[in-house]
Amino acid sequence: MSNLRERRRQMLRDEILDAARTLIAEKGYTTMSMDELAVQAGISKPTLYSHFSTKDELVVATAVREMEQVITMIEARADGQTPLQRLITLLRTIIRHHIDENTLGLRPWMPDLLQLLCSREEALECMRRIDVSITSLICEGMACGEIDPTLDPAIVTSAFSAQVNALKFAYLRDGDAFNSATATDTLATIFERGVRGPTPRENSTS
Repeated sequence: MSNLRERRRQMLRDEILDAARTLIAEKGYTTMSMDELAVQAGISKPTLYSHFSTKDELVVATAVREMEQVITMIEARADGQTPLQRLITLLRTIIRHHIDENTLGLRPWMPDLLQLLCSREEALECMRRIDVSITSLICEGMACGEIDPTLDPAIVTSAFSAQVNALKFAYLRDGDAFNSATATDTLATIFERGVRGPTPRENSTS
């Protein structure tokens, strides 16, 4: 019986986080209220507060869950792909995830939310894992000459993150519509062309 109660509690927690993700995407982190969230989730405020004692705790949990999903994508096996191919696949997959799960409004790089996430160890650990995994792939690509070895791996990692989050900037522009498939292709092409190492022909003419 206790296991059943725990499963039900976890299901309700997930429903609350889904509702929070939707509200944050619509209204932003600072504007969203716990009253609105309780209504959105179809629960009472006491029930909401029994799961999350503060809005900050709730927002961090929402962001951490999204980052954990990204970590799962990054750490999944990808047999037969080169490092750069893996990075491009990840770029496309993560962008599609943001679109399909309606997380374009979750903007962890916004100063207020970034400051909150950086104050919580669980969020910092997720950000570190993502950064380390992407940087590792970039260094592997540089070692085999697939990615330009003259580039700074840390900056390439930042560029990858910028491409992943590029559509979140488009999300801010009210009235601007974009084709998600074309946008994903464009961002993947920009990243690949920007980091790919010189071809043997280019090397011979330099």
